[in-house]
Amino acid sequence: MNVLSFQHVNELINETITLIDGTDTEYAMTLARVDTHPGHGDEVGGQAVENFSLVLKGPEDTRFPQGNYLLTHPALGEQILHMLPAGDATYTININTQA
Repeated sequence: MNVLSFQHVNELINETITLIDGTDTEYAMTLARVDTHPGHGDEVGGQAVENFSLVLKGPEDTRFPQGNYLLTHPALGEQILHMLPAGDATYTININTQA
């Protein structure tokens, strides 16, 4: 099973995902929603395309710059993913299987 598939990740809405920064400090992030983008669900070369973003809410007192972070969750394992700030303690991680 692909732990970063839309179906799997969508089941984790409102759950806590732990973010570990470069100093090994852990922060609780909440998966607020999963947004789909154009092309999601299309088929290219016999393969289904998944194009979506994880929208995470982080702590109000800490800001994370754009970059790669280690994220952990029992259903996801450990994943190093690129996270972008989206404003007001909100962050996005884009997943695109066609890229």
